[in-house]
Parts: sequence; C-alpha cells; structure tokens
Amino acid sequence: MIDLHIHTNDSSDGQHSPREIFTMAKRIGLQAIAFADHNSIGSVEEGMSLSREFSLEFVPAIELNTIYQEQDLHLLGYYLDYQSKSLKEWLISQLEAKKQQAKGRLRRLKELGFALDQEDLERFSPGKIPAGSTFLQAIISREENKADPRLKPYTNGERSDSPYFNFYLDYLRSGKSAFVPLKAADTIKVIGVVKGFGGIPILAHPYDINTEIIIKLIEAGLCGLEAYSSYHSIEQCEYFRRLAEQQGILTTAGSDFHGYLYKPDVHLGGITGNSYQLLKELKSFAREQEATVPV
Repeated sequence: MIDLHIHTNDSSDGQHSPREIFTMAKRIGLQAIAFADHNSIGSVEEGMSLSREFSLEFVPAIELNTIYQEQDLHLLGYYLDYQSKSLKEWLISQLEAKKQQAKGRLRRLKELGFALDQEDLERFSPGKIPAGSTFLQAIISREENKADPRLKPYTNGERSDSPYFNFYLDYLRSGKSAFVPLKAADTIKVIGVVKGFGGIPILAHPYDINTEIIIKLIEAGLCGLEAYSSYHSIEQCEYFRRLAEQQGILTTAGSDFHGYLYKPDVHLGGITGNSYQLLKELKSFAREQEATVPV
C-alpha cells in the first residue's frame, strides 16, 4: 500500500511532523509515502533521511496551487530536483503570490461581514501563509462571529464532518464569494515548470474538474491523474483510472492527509486502489524521463 499525498506541518494546515507521519505510516503497513506540502519542499530533506531510518520508501513531492480559466487546480509534482537553487527561488516567487492571495481573501471575507483581521490569522498560522482552515479558525475565535448563523453548519451542523475543508469549498474555492485567483500560477505554465525541474506533474483530486479541461491539460503536458483519492467515490476512482488509461497517462493514489484536527474524515493511507504497482509505474516513468534528458 502507498500514500503519495500527505501534508506535514510544513503546510500551514498540516498537523503532524515528518517523524510522526513516518511512525504512523510504518504502524499501518504503508510501503511508500510522499510529502506533498503546499508550495513547499521544506520537509523533503527530512523525509529522505527518515526513509533510511524507518526502511520506508519515500517520494519527494510538492502540491502547487494553480489557476486554469479562473478555476483553482492543485498540481502534484513528483521527483522534482528538490535541491535545485532555481526551484527554491521560483517557490519564493510563488510564496509572494500566495501572500497577496491571502490578503485578498481576508478583504473578501471582511466584506462579507465576518469580524477578522491579520492578527487573527497570525495566531493560527504563525509565520506561514494562512490556509483555508486558518480563516475558519480565526473567524470562529472572534466573539463577534459567535452568533453568525453562517458558521453553524461548520461548528455543529451538516458541514461539521470536515469543517475546514468544507469552508474552503463553500467560500474560497473558485466561483465562491471569497475566491481570489492566484496570480502568476497558470496551470499550463506550472506544468512546464515542474517538468523543467525534472518533475512529473499529476493533477490532484480531480473530482470537480471537467473532463474537457483535463484533456486540454494532458495535451499541454500533464502526466497523470490522482485517480484514487479520499474525495472520490468508488465510481469516480474507476472513471479517472479509465480516463488516465485511455489517455496513456499515469494513475496515482493519495489521501491528502492533513491530520485529524484539520480533516477528521481523511485518514493516512485510507484510500482504495493504493497499490504499490502505481508507484512502480511512476518510478519507471521517472527513469524514462531521465534517459531522454540531453546530457
């Protein structure tokens, strides 16, 4: 079994340290894992070291926020040259864009009538870019928001099974009232960037992405789909698996684990179809890519 989409506390909405995740992964019998933190490779070096200590295979990865036709798409990049100075410089530029997006989200949520300021966000995401979960945590913490009926679904209602993720879907996702597009992160361009750093771009949890868009991304160089995801029904898993097969691209499996505090309904390794064979095919593809790079 594998899980190629895990967040450490290097993500602002990740609960566990790299060592804690390796310990849990070993306990439940995972054969391989990947840290895919938001726009960051900060835990990859430690993951490589822990891999040797725990005798558990580790795949260097990242999850990048991108925009395609005003839709927020998440792109996974596997086997990037995580030691590249140029990659680190590019990620710094993306970090600045994320800061501007966070400021826009704060402004939109305040315009919607939520009591909220930058200091509230800093308390729940010190030194990091606030994630969707940070905004809800900060809003709920303010006494002025306690009686707001819009929050009841997330605190004690039909959206409370995974409140932070659902708040993101309801307010911050593309097309929603507090959506702010991420500048300088066009999906097609980022696909090229990932490949340029030796990586394999995979579309994360494509449950709400139109098939026509997926086809266009494949034509632009997308190498695979995260068909097996915590967010997919069995039917969706099979649909995306078949689509990837028909298009001649890779299939991967990842839980998008953040920890119980952030996504209580998402469990480490808790995905169907997470066969080690998928990683074999990913590694084989990576070797083929290396062989075609001119010396």
